Amino acid sequence: MLFTPELRRTLESSFLPLACECTVKPNGALMVKIFDQSTGAVAMQVDDLSIANLTTVRAVAELVAELRYDLRTCVTPFGSRAFPSAASL
Repeated sequence: MLFTPELRRTLESSFLPLACECTVKPNGALMVKIFDQSTGAVAMQVDDLSIANLTTVRAVAELVAELRYDLRTCVTPFGSRAFPSAASL
């Protein structure tokens, strides 16, 4: 599937109030960075996501759900949450 502007908008608006940037890398993989827009603190970054399987709305929704789950359960090496307000997503 081509990474369309609509798909980008869907992904990037799915993590509000956090900001999200999606970038297609030269190898065709997707990089997703979720961060606090006011401080720039990165809550989560995932590199090399395949967009080949994002062929349906359901597949996109499942990706968003998986990323939200990972964001909620993400723990730093120091044992604290990666981003305090992530639990509210």
